[in-house]
Amino acid sequence: MTSSRDRILRTGAAFAVTALALTGCSTGQAGLAAPAAATVTAGSAADPSTWTLPMEAYRPTTEQTRTLARAERKLVGQCLKEFGIDWKPDPELPAIGPKNLLDWRYGIHDAVMSAKFGYQVDPAQQARYERALREADARPRLSDDAQLVLGGTDVPAEVRQKAGPEARRGFYAGRRIPEGGCFGEARRTLGGSAQVASPLVQRLTNDSYPRSMEDPLVKAVFARWSACMKAKGYTYPAPMAANDDPRFRPRPEGASSAEIDTALADIGCRARHGVAEIWHEAETRIQRASIASNATALAADRRALDASLREAADVLARS
Repeated sequence: MTSSRDRILRTGAAFAVTALALTGCSTGQAGLAAPAAATVTAGSAADPSTWTLPMEAYRPTTEQTRTLARAERKLVGQCLKEFGIDWKPDPELPAIGPKNLLDWRYGIHDAVMSAKFGYQVDPAQQARYERALREADARPRLSDDAQLVLGGTDVPAEVRQKAGPEARRGFYAGRRIPEGGCFGEARRTLGGSAQVASPLVQRLTNDSYPRSMEDPLVKAVFARWSACMKAKGYTYPAPMAANDDPRFRPRPEGASSAEIDTALADIGCRARHGVAEIWHEAETRIQRASIASNATALAADRRALDASLREAADVLARS
């Protein structure tokens, strides 16, 4: 069983700007900068949240994602209004977990946080997030017919089954429902699902992570980390094995002293041997090679993203 921190990292839930749920409520980074020089002490590893990876040049930044989401919500609201449907999306969910894509990519690094929470997410942050989800679930929902207007044929089958005959035929209030509903129409206006990376960018970003762990230099630094941990009384083959220790899972009473001690030993050994730095350098090499091999397709993806950002800016500028 993985820690709550690891689950959030791997699902990407921490970063996602809230998508428009089909129930009727909301549920180019320039430059390929190398990581900044890190001041490493025995008690604190480097801070990967300040670093970047080459593939980030082909995906929207956090602020660009928010811009695209705002434009999408505006277009959806205008479309629904044409059908006489009053709709208000949920506010954006509060932040939870890592600050960005790189923050926890290579494991924990904040000794102050780990001294309180071990490998877990800040309980206060978790509570705020779960409270916001409950509040969103408690909000009034659109009718089944209106949900078809919102999401078209992309709504769940049970919603289509409960909708009236007119909506199932693709009409509402005498108007034809656009393909994919108002949500689909908005995405077409903005140039597709621009809030997230293209399938190619996502695949290359995902693939580089496990490949980096097979790099000889990374394997070597993992071995040094493992020996460092063994000298402190902990037996793990690699850093993420400690993070994924089934003993360390969310508990009502918080992280145990054993988890906190392990996490602090983990961070100390990471810092001593520069685990995150070497790991990041390996993944950077892999991503640069992937970019060189897919240069034409990635350039097209970047142009499409830039076009979406221009269109979003125009949408938001219009009254």
